[in-house]
Amino acid sequence: MDDVPTDLRARRRLDTAEQIHQVALELFEKQGVRETTVQQIADRAGISSRTFFRYFASKEQAALPGQQRLLQVIDTLELSPGDSPATVLQKAEKAAESAMSGENDPGLAEHRRIARLLGEPELQALAAAQERTLTMHLHARLSAQLESSDPTTVRLIAELVVALWRTSWERWGELALEGHMTDPVEVYRHCRRELRRVVE
Repeated sequence: MDDVPTDLRARRRLDTAEQIHQVALELFEKQGVRETTVQQIADRAGISSRTFFRYFASKEQAALPGQQRLLQVIDTLELSPGDSPATVLQKAEKAAESAMSGENDPGLAEHRRIARLLGEPELQALAAAQERTLTMHLHARLSAQLESSDPTTVRLIAELVVALWRTSWERWGELALEGHMTDPVEVYRHCRRELRRVVE
């Protein structure tokens, strides 16, 4: 196994994670989150429960693997020391929008499936925890680049950007469940306009 190229190993790992993710979604849709066990997911995916825990910390996490796309754009967010708070907010919002614009089919079909499942309390709790991680990650990125900025301002920007991200996906999910095939970016832009209207 040591002679397997690193990129092939990484691809196999991603394939296994995706397989576990898809099985978890299927079982949750069929029998509910509470009634589904890690062992059932592992059996259906053709792996051991021990292997399952190499990929995910819980069955809930298998269905909601995290906001990887937004985490990646946060890591590439570039600010200037002289940026005003309004400029920082706009740059962070643009970064979030770019992350949302990458969500094409079949990704959108999967988001619709997840939107249906988010009524389950166990998944709501995990989604809230992931959102907290996003906020802390963005706050750390902003703080590192804006050392002289007011800490309260930096925290508020991070909270606003993640709240806008969450609200946009929630609204998109509501529309999707109603049968509206809406572009997530358009929903995001609408939510951003509404935020401006409320705070100005």
